[in-house]
Parts: sequence; C-alpha cells; structure tokens
Amino acid sequence: MLRRISLIVASAAMLALSALPASAAMQSSTHKLSFPALHGVKAWGTYVKTSRGVRVDVCAEGTARNVFAAGAVVVASNASRKFHANIGAVALYHEQICRHMTLRYTAHLQVYTFTGTKKGTIGSRSKTKTIY
Repeated sequence: MLRRISLIVASAAMLALSALPASAAMQSSTHKLSFPALHGVKAWGTYVKTSRGVRVDVCAEGTARNVFAAGAVVVASNASRKFHANIGAVALYHEQICRHMTLRYTAHLQVYTFTGTKKGTIGSRSKTKTIY
C-alpha cells in the first residue's frame, strides 16, 4: 500500500513539473557573444543568465605579429548603469586565453576589444557593442 502511494505521489510530481512553462525553467539557454572587429584580435565567448547573475565565458587570441597583446572585455551593468562589473581576457601573439566568471549585474551587457603595446598602454580600442 505504501509503495502505491509513493508511486502516485512521484507520478503527480513529475506531471506537475513537466507542465511548467518554458519561462519557469531554472536556467536559460547559452548565447554566443559577438565582438567588434579589430586588427590583430580574435575574440569569442558565450553568456547565460542565471539566478545569480550572468555567467560569461570570454576568450581572446592575438593574430597579428605586430600587435603585442590582444584583449576582449565584457561589461555587465545594472539598469541605471551606475554599477558595473567586467571580465576580460588578454592574450599575446598566437596565444589563446579564456576567462570564466559570473557577473552579478544583468540589466545591460556590452563588449569591446582592444590591443596593447609593449609599454603597457592601450594601442587601439574598438567601439563598444551593446548585446542587450
């Protein structure tokens, strides 16, 4: 008898969970990041909104011999853009570097790429692209 009751309860729970709408899912799907083009920089990444923020994976690769360092940055901010957090990946020529982090702000997401000089300064910077 107890076995039948537990089977009925488990079946009812499975039926209730399968009837939830797609918006009630625990985690949304993964989206690709598209970075602005810049000479000597190859950048790619993904993001997914979670209950704790935006989980971001960003990668950069230096593709030009005359570019000392290549970087890609993702900036997340709140609705008023007063607070923000960022994550970046910086790589040398023919080197791939990836970074992963959950950013706590979820209202706006922007990306840009840049090159670095041997003196430690920014050589060039792309325009900022708004993802959402």
